[in-house]
Amino acid sequence: MDLGIYMLIQAQAIFIFTLNKIKKLVMGFTANHVETQTSQINNLHLPNQLTVIEIETLLSMIKRTTFLGEDIEPLYNLVNKLQNQYTEQAK
Repeated sequence: MDLGIYMLIQAQAIFIFTLNKIKKLVMGFTANHVETQTSQINNLHLPNQLTVIEIETLLSMIKRTTFLGEDIEPLYNLVNKLQNQYTEQAK
């Protein structure tokens, strides 16, 4: 008896999931615009993204600081990411 109820609940969940996907697809066509996941990701604003001034400040602080040998590789990777983000934003 419990297996039958479980199967009905799973079938209902699959049906609702499929129905929502179809609804989004139909609504996209009726609006003459289909929004893809890529465009949603590109329009997403990252509130925690650093500004150019913040990156410059961090790089300047790193430049003036002395680090232990064990910190060099993680620090190099971090600075590399900061520089890449800086060059992307400075364009």
